[in-house]
Amino acid sequence: MNLDDLAHAQNAVTVIAVGVAPDDWDLPTPCDGWDVAAVLRHLMVGERAFTTSLGGTQYDLEGIDAAARTVDLEDLPRAYELGARELRDALAAADPGATYPTGIGPMPPTHIAELRTIEALVHGWDLARGADLPLSIDGAVAERAIAHSRALMERLPADRTPFGPPQPISDDARAIDRLAALLGRTP
Repeated sequence: MNLDDLAHAQNAVTVIAVGVAPDDWDLPTPCDGWDVAAVLRHLMVGERAFTTSLGGTQYDLEGIDAAARTVDLEDLPRAYELGARELRDALAAADPGATYPTGIGPMPPTHIAELRTIEALVHGWDLARGADLPLSIDGAVAERAIAHSRALMERLPADRTPFGPPQPISDDARAIDRLAALLGRTP
C-alpha cells in the first residue's frame, strides 16, 4: 500500500487550502455547482467516511456531511489536514487481507488508499483551479494515479459513473492535467 502517494496528494490539498484567501471560498471550481469550500468539504467527508469504515463501523454519510458543513471556513484547512492524517493512520492499521465497505463496493485497504489518492489529486486540481493557486504534484505520483484510475474505472459497476467522460489532452501534458482530463475535467 502506497501511503506516501496518499500523503503527498493530501499535503498538496492542505497547501492549497491554507492558501485560499478568506473571500475566495465561494469561488466556482471545475466541479459543476461546487465552490472551493464545497470541494474541500467533499474531501473531508470522504476521509471521515473511509476512516470510519476502516475502523469497523458503518458510516453515516449524511451525518458526516452535515458535520463537515458546520466547520467554519477559517477552520477548513486544519480540519482537512487532521482528517487526512486520521485516514492514513486508519489505513496503516487496517488488515491488508480484509475488505471494507465503500460506495462502490467492498475494497481492500490498498484500493482505498489508491482511490483516496486519486480523489485528493483530482479535487486538489479542482481547488487549485477554483482558487487560482498553484498545484505542486510529483509527476510519478500522478502517473501512478492515472494507472489506478484506469483500473478503477474497469471495476466500477455499470450503473456508477462518478466521473465525467475523459477529455482530450496532449500526451505530453503534465501528468496531473492528464489525470484530470481522464476523469472528465478540461485542463
